[in-house]
Parts: sequence; structure tokens; C-alpha cells
Amino acid sequence: MSGGVDSAVAAARAAEAGHDVTGVHLALSANP
Repeated sequence: MSGGVDSAVAAARAAEAGHDVTGVHLALSANP
């Protein structure tokens, strides 16, 4: 998920429509 409102709304609408929804967020860093 991008962290924006549109991602959350799209996920909520898909879940309400009966779809299985899994949110994933990948945080990458230039300094490991």
C-alpha cells in the first residue's frame, strides 16, 4: 500500500465487494 488515502479506499471497497484483501508495504532504505 502506498500510504495514501486512495489505496485504503480501494482496499476497503474491494473487501466490501467480497474480495480477499491483503495490504503490503515495502520500506526501502538507502542506508542499510
